[in-house]
Amino acid sequence: MSNFVLVENGVVVQSDRTGGTPQGFIEAPGDVCPGYLFDGQTFTAPARPPTRAMVLKSVVQARIIEAGKMAAAYAALTQNPIYFARWFAPDRPEVYCDDPDAIQLVTALGLDPDAILAPA
Repeated sequence: MSNFVLVENGVVVQSDRTGGTPQGFIEAPGDVCPGYLFDGQTFTAPARPPTRAMVLKSVVQARIIEAGKMAAAYAALTQNPIYFARWFAPDRPEVYCDDPDAIQLVTALGLDPDAILAPA
């Protein structure tokens, strides 16, 4: 079955594989789907955004413990229930290395966020 796509302003916005050519659609290779770019001749997959580095919270905790600041970190987290809940959520074992809240916490502890939040 053929793949037909609708292109608006150089971007594929819809695809259709139901049979005949829908009005306004053009034929495209089978892997082309919404989000692809089209310059009138060539379809190009969209660029993927760069992935953000993450670090295990247990690694961050170990580094904070090693720096002798775990009591201060725990005290800071328990003063804000939302930060506490976010940090200790069991289904979120990692934190982004550039997370603004984590950077703020580590900085408030007098530690270097680049070192404490570095990927393991």
